[in-house]
Amino acid sequence: MEQEVCTRMPMIGDTAPEFRCITTKGKVNFPGDYKGKWVLFFSHPADFTPVCTTEFIALAKRYNEFKEINTELLGLSIDSLHSHLAWVKNISAINWKGEGTVEIPFPIVADISMKVANMYGMLQTVAKTQTIRAVFVIDPDSIIRAILYYPMSTGRNIDELKRVILSLQKHDADNVSTPADWTPGDDVLMGSPLTLEAAEERVKDAGDDVIAYEWYLTAKKEKKAEPMELDFKEIKDKIWLESEDGKTIAYIDFPEFETGKVEVTHTIVDPSLQGKGIAGELTKKMAQKLIAEGKKAELTCSYAVKWFAKHREYEAALINPEAEYEKAGSQQGMACGIPKHKK
Repeated sequence: MEQEVCTRMPMIGDTAPEFRCITTKGKVNFPGDYKGKWVLFFSHPADFTPVCTTEFIALAKRYNEFKEINTELLGLSIDSLHSHLAWVKNISAINWKGEGTVEIPFPIVADISMKVANMYGMLQTVAKTQTIRAVFVIDPDSIIRAILYYPMSTGRNIDELKRVILSLQKHDADNVSTPADWTPGDDVLMGSPLTLEAAEERVKDAGDDVIAYEWYLTAKKEKKAEPMELDFKEIKDKIWLESEDGKTIAYIDFPEFETGKVEVTHTIVDPSLQGKGIAGELTKKMAQKLIAEGKKAELTCSYAVKWFAKHREYEAALINPEAEYEKAGSQQGMACGIPKHKK
């Protein structure tokens, strides 16, 4: 494994230190292989341990949600590749909380030499031979934007990890900050005025869209998405939307396998499109296409599960509608405000 010499632990605003490694999904050149994407790079203390196992199951279940916000997951511990592979296989047989089994879809770095762990400050005084629960959020330009540390005894909150990424994406898209307990759709915060004149003007200009609690504390209401004229393109198993310069900015994939089963994955590439109804339009067009062609799908995308639960007039596109509605009524679905299907 090759890496740059790192004389101190990386900090927020630094370029992510480079390394090459072996993972459960093959060789990785980091962060070069992830240019243009957000990365949630996280360490866990050890394979075959209880808290780590529940974290990996939770992340696997939410994997497509992270893909939808242009984010890749990359795990690490100082175990060997063979240990990782055996653990991943073992996890796939665990029915945690009776919610079904999962496959681990993201790579895990084998860092038995501890070089990457030391490079990223993942080894601390509590245990020199196990990585703590470190999290690095790295943006599409390979800049470290957030760092979180958890003790070995505390499993991470996946909702919070995703919220941090969404907050950073919101900041980049609209040049605003997010308040305590913010979730997408909530009011956001404007930067404090830097002059007395600007402070007075900020308070004076407050109105329906801007709430001035104080001259330095001003909230901006989130505007509801305005209808967009969309020119979707499609081929056999993909529908997408392009920018004016021809780049793909949003798409939905629904490949058909030899068994005839269609699986739905879904990604929004451009963070500025979040909350503008693009995902819903993509899903609707896919449902209409599947019904017209007499095909049926199984949903592996959490957004699609929630969309079909709210738009049951399109259930003819599903292999097993009742099973999909049950997914939407699970604990994860309830957190998104989707009622459990009543039989």
